[in-house]
Amino acid sequence: MKTILIFFLGASLGSFLGLVFDRFPEKSILFPRSHCNHCKKILTVRDLIPIFSQLINGSCCRFCHAKFPLWYAGLELTSGLVALACYTDIISPTQTILIYLGLILTLYDLKEQAYPLCIWLIGTNLLFFFHPINQISLFFLFLALLATFLPLKIGNGDFLFLASLSFSLNLYQLLYLLQLASILGITYSLSRKNQQDSIAFVPFLFLAYLVVLWLS
Repeated sequence: MKTILIFFLGASLGSFLGLVFDRFPEKSILFPRSHCNHCKKILTVRDLIPIFSQLINGSCCRFCHAKFPLWYAGLELTSGLVALACYTDIISPTQTILIYLGLILTLYDLKEQAYPLCIWLIGTNLLFFFHPINQISLFFLFLALLATFLPLKIGNGDFLFLASLSFSLNLYQLLYLLQLASILGITYSLSRKNQQDSIAFVPFLFLAYLVVLWLS
């Protein structure tokens, strides 16, 4: 029973992260209440149960039957599994925070190649409850500052995310992560028709982080 509760608490957090992604920074996170973006009907409790509401309603609005994006259900399911992994000590609290942070930052980067500094600050400040800042984090923060003023190939948001990841990884693991993320990013870039456009790099950093965690 406790396992089920932990899973749904994690899935509820995933649902909240989806709300943040859907509204922030253009709209208020608190108001108005959760509603269908198509018909504007207010969603009731039965429509907001993580995962189950989507299964029962077929990932559609109960009122107008407009389809909800599949990433909502995917985010809820993933968040629930992450909470379970933390509860069963498969991953540490630090790794849990970084995975949740990576999920939301990946969504923002994929959508509009934006890096919400406020969300990064909240997630990274939570890490201080478990680890003090280290020299590697300070190094990446310095690079992020440089990237703000200089035309570097990698954005300041990518360096900020690396600064956060350094709370969980040592120097060797970070170097491996950078190599893997670069290979994934280059492979994806070469597969596109327009190879001149910039790509969202946070998703590749996050994917590489998951691989490093799995190998560790």
